[in-house]
Amino acid sequence: MSTLFKSILNSRSPRARRVASAAVAGMIGWAMGHSAAVRAVILASDNAANPAYSGGTWSGTSNGGTGFSQWFQGPTGSGVNQAATWAFTTQTASTVFGTYVTPNIDTSGVSWSMGAYSGTSSDPAAPYAYRGLNTPLQVGQTLQLSMATGYMSNPGQEGFQIQNFNSTTGYGTPLFQIAAAGSGSYYAISYGGYTSPTTGFAYSQLTKIASAHTGVTSPNNGNGITVAFTLESPTSFDLTVTPLADPSAAETFNNLTLTDLPVNQLFLYNDNLGLTSQLAYFNNLEVTATPEPTAAALLLSPLLLLGLIPRRKSAARAGQFDRRSI
Repeated sequence: MSTLFKSILNSRSPRARRVASAAVAGMIGWAMGHSAAVRAVILASDNAANPAYSGGTWSGTSNGGTGFSQWFQGPTGSGVNQAATWAFTTQTASTVFGTYVTPNIDTSGVSWSMGAYSGTSSDPAAPYAYRGLNTPLQVGQTLQLSMATGYMSNPGQEGFQIQNFNSTTGYGTPLFQIAAAGSGSYYAISYGGYTSPTTGFAYSQLTKIASAHTGVTSPNNGNGITVAFTLESPTSFDLTVTPLADPSAAETFNNLTLTDLPVNQLFLYNDNLGLTSQLAYFNNLEVTATPEPTAAALLLSPLLLLGLIPRRKSAARAGQFDRRSI
């Protein structure tokens, strides 16, 4: 193919060269378009508008989308007396403060909602939901989720963890957490090792993005955030937190410490230890991969080089003509 194009481009026929140039341009356009199309491959996805959650039902047996196991919800077990203090539904996250905001985390007008009502220190309302990845996150892949907070009591906390679930012990070890707390104004990220509920993570730091749970707060006026966790190596990950109200205010954190593999479970929670009603919203769960350049890029490179041949030869001929004219 390259030899054919070279012979045509070297032709003295302007028409043949125009035809060849158009063909080259078309193939370059196809290669660039194909390359852009494969930049992000969706490996798993789910959102609150999927049929599994129709009628506002988000239950512990729901399993919408692809690439994930079913949801599990709690608290459950003996001694739990919280049936009237928590609920799981699908509803809009666009009016968490009574005023419609756009953009928001909804899909077709709904998000997963986790309500915690009238909790006390002796009987906390602390609902949670978790589900596994059918295939653990691989190096170079990204796990992404959107969330929004409503009014929140102090003490109280809303957020999610990315975990390493061990099927033998039945326990999910927290690897990363992002949360908003009723005692503060900004989201906090935690990572770097977790030993027990009393000691928490090894490292925690505040972001510059307000959780908005105390009212209208810039740069997140109740619109919510999108969190993208990218596995960079077996011992590190990158994180991007983007407020939907102002994407230019996104924050990126690189080379954060990852303490274990596999990364294979997502855990959402709403801990309400106060006397108020508290809602947390989640949506748009995805696992994506960015593949290495392949056939499209390999095709593009020689065509770009080939496209330079007529220009170089034309310039050389022009130079020869000019020298003869002097």
